Amino acid sequence: MTYPNLKQSVWLLVLLILIVVGLAILVSIIGAIIDEPLYENTHLTRLVSLVSFILILCYVSHRTGRIWKDLLPLAIKNIDYNWRMWLSVGLSIFGLGVILSELDNAVISVLPMPEIFQDIFQVMVGKKTSYLSALFSAVVIAPLTEEIVHRGIILKGLLAHYTQNWAIIWSAILFGLMHLNPWQFPIAFILGLVFAYWFIQTGSLWPAILGHALHNLISVTFWHFDVPGFPVSEDLNVVIHNPWWLNVCGPILAAIGLWWFYQVAKREKAEHFEEEFEPVGTPGCDN
Repeated sequence: MTYPNLKQSVWLLVLLILIVVGLAILVSIIGAIIDEPLYENTHLTRLVSLVSFILILCYVSHRTGRIWKDLLPLAIKNIDYNWRMWLSVGLSIFGLGVILSELDNAVISVLPMPEIFQDIFQVMVGKKTSYLSALFSAVVIAPLTEEIVHRGIILKGLLAHYTQNWAIIWSAILFGLMHLNPWQFPIAFILGLVFAYWFIQTGSLWPAILGHALHNLISVTFWHFDVPGFPVSEDLNVVIHNPWWLNVCGPILAAIGLWWFYQVAKREKAEHFEEEFEPVGTPGCDN
């Protein structure tokens, strides 16, 4: 039976969380022994994330008997990713970013974020860390590790056990829950739906990785720099709406980008099918 099903996917994420917590406790103990606040070191925090990811890959490889190459469906040779696909990813993410920023405002209005969670966000990717450090964490580590686990392993397993729609929905729910807070869940859930759809359309993680990285890049950049017309408050509970014209353009860009991605992916599949099965000649017809 193909691994993982839903129950195994939940356990896999619980195991990942336990590994992260265990390593974090170990770092804190070492820090206490040497009298250094190692838990405040963002570089060590990112190292913990990477080591946890590697350990999970080792577990999955041991559990399934599959080599790492089979666990990392980053590219597929039979689809030529041209500039139209990458541009459609960019349009989709920019449009969705506008929509999701207002969704984030709605969540904050209903459920304000405690100060302890604000501090965590600020230390990890906000102004309490350097811009380059935040980029490395949010634009490099997070997209690669999270997409490999959630789309490359979990979604791929769920597709073997459930219908395509349910596999997409369950994988998006798990992606949202993995963030371990209600403020990121709605955004992660919606992006999880989109990334899963892109993975199924192409058989590759690269569109999802690029989209994930671009979304985080925009968020981190707006947090660190004062972009004219788009103020960001130090207090994450302060609701600041987008300009009206941006809220109008956002859904339009998202719709165009998602539709365009589907058309490009469908065309690439059709062209590959024609090339692979194009007859070389007609047997039995001699001139």
